[in-house]
Amino acid sequence: MRRGWLWVIVGGLLAIFVVLFVVLYLLGGPEQSALERVRDIAIIFLALSTVLVVLLLGALVGIGIWLGLLIRDHLIPLLAAATETMSRAKGTVEFVGETIARPIIRTYGRVAGLRALIRTLTQR
Repeated sequence: MRRGWLWVIVGGLLAIFVVLFVVLYLLGGPEQSALERVRDIAIIFLALSTVLVVLLLGALVGIGIWLGLLIRDHLIPLLAAATETMSRAKGTVEFVGETIARPIIRTYGRVAGLRALIRTLTQR
């Protein structure tokens, strides 16, 4: 379905281009040669295409500015939320480390010390 519309648009633009070329060619005076008429038409088409390119580039710059503002407006709150989440995770890790891991490590250290003491006492 889309491909059909694409061909219709391309065909319509080509038809407009050909009709415009013929009309501009016929507007040339009788004192002009065919080459001069074609040259003048080419200059007109180049000027029109330059205007079109400038308008499209202006639209692209406008879209770029709009996207930049949109990203800035959405990215700052997202980064703030990510920072808050990371600080909460850091607090959770510190809590787990102090309340769970530290006593376990301390207990295993004492068990290892007791084993070393028993090993030393039984060897002599």
